[in-house]
Amino acid sequence: MGTTIAHEVNFPWGDDRLAGTLYLPASPPPHPAVLMLQGSGPADRDSGGYFPPIRETFLSRGIATYSFDKPGIGGSSGDWRRYALAGRTDQALAAIALLRAHEAIDPQRIGVWGQSQGGWLVQMLAARLPDLAFAIANSGATIGVEEQDLYGCEHTMRAEGKSEEQIERALAFINAVHAAALRGDDYASVERQLLAPARGEPWYGYLSVDDEEDWGGISRFVTERYEPTEALARVHCPFLALFGALDVLVPAWKCAAIYNQSLRAAGNQDATIVVFPQGNHRILLAEAGEFVPGYLDLLGDWAARRIVGRGR
Repeated sequence: MGTTIAHEVNFPWGDDRLAGTLYLPASPPPHPAVLMLQGSGPADRDSGGYFPPIRETFLSRGIATYSFDKPGIGGSSGDWRRYALAGRTDQALAAIALLRAHEAIDPQRIGVWGQSQGGWLVQMLAARLPDLAFAIANSGATIGVEEQDLYGCEHTMRAEGKSEEQIERALAFINAVHAAALRGDDYASVERQLLAPARGEPWYGYLSVDDEEDWGGISRFVTERYEPTEALARVHCPFLALFGALDVLVPAWKCAAIYNQSLRAAGNQDATIVVFPQGNHRILLAEAGEFVPGYLDLLGDWAARRIVGRGR
């Protein structure tokens, strides 16, 4: 393959301007493309170095890639904490519109790939855009935000050898935080009643709230009450769900079973679900820090079979 071409491509979204990079393969345009979406937290367009090997996998199959810095990160203005799943999905829709209008991209061959929280976005996008070329959820949970918070806390603490008493107290704290968000409690009362007493506890970091903006972000995620199975009931595009069986943040086998049941019930004719026995939340070998053997090839080949050679 020849030299990959990278373009800085920015777009307005509300009062913010989001900055990203479009990577084009060396083959002649117009190219198929994939929008890459990060997980939770203050992630840049490379997701802290996680994206480049995945990006190269797509590019090596002739698929362009685009990803952008979250608001307030890298070259983007704004504050990522002000947007939960609905806001992030709207940002992704704007990015897809940008790709569809780009002269080097075939608007009929655009797919989405998302990691962790980005997997929820993939579900939502695939439900709203029936003409997506494909959708790939990488460790994308099929349970809601509250259940995922509790599962991740419990299983991370258990893997770290924390006591059952500590786990029980941590889960009670998270449930109390969720309840406060659903009641609409303000930051001052939550700080006084829940956060200040918990900050000295060894388990506090599993769900930390450092200021009013953090509290606003958590409240948005909890009050949106996203239900993945409702979105999956409307997904008909080619869909690939990938998990690592050693994931402590997402119940891989349970989520895989829900994908299978939900996509079958939706009448989806092209759904693939894979659980890698040695993979963690990022589909990496925990000790080596490398992708599980076969992951990158499966990812690239699956996507390529659905869009390469089918352009205008």
